[in-house]
Amino acid sequence: MRDPRTFLCYAPRAGLRCALAYIAGDRHAYGWFTGQGAGRFESAYFLLEDYYTPLETRYTAVAGANLHSNWIRDEAMCHELARLQEAFTREWLFDRTEAQAPAQLEQYARAELATGEVNVRFELLNRFSKLQADWTHYSHDFEHGVLKCLCKHWPLDYRLPEEMISGTHVPAAS
Repeated sequence: MRDPRTFLCYAPRAGLRCALAYIAGDRHAYGWFTGQGAGRFESAYFLLEDYYTPLETRYTAVAGANLHSNWIRDEAMCHELARLQEAFTREWLFDRTEAQAPAQLEQYARAELATGEVNVRFELLNRFSKLQADWTHYSHDFEHGVLKCLCKHWPLDYRLPEEMISGTHVPAAS
C-alpha cells in the first residue's frame, strides 16, 4: 500500500471534527474520510478525479458498504482504499464499541476533553498542533488543496477557516 497522506482535526470541547487519509495517484486523489455531519458521524470513500491534471476536478464519494460497487471501475484501487481505511483507523481512531474504549474514554474524562462516537486515540493527541481552538495534525506530505477541494463537497460539518480558503495561511507540517 502506498503511504497515505493524512489530516485530523479535533476540538477539545466538541470532539473529533474530521479525519482524512488519501493516496495521491498520477491523475487522481483517492481516499477516505470520517467526521461529524448533520448531527451524526459520516464516513465515505472518495475520488477527486483529475485532481493532478489541468482538467476540472470531479468529486465522487461512496459509503463504505458500496466500496466495491464499480464507482471507480478499479477493483485494485478499491482493495487499496479498504486497506488504507483499516490501517488509518487502527492507528489513529477508536469508537465506543471497541474493547479498549473504556480506558481511552477514561483518559479523555480525566483530561476534561470531549469525546464522540468516533475518537482520536488519546495518546496521539500530543502529535496535534494546539495553536488554534481546533487542534490539527497534518502528515508531512499532506496537500492543503485536497482538503480545500473536499470541504466544498463532503457532508461533514468541518470547513476550513477563511484565511486557509483564501490562501493567506499554509499549515505547517506536524
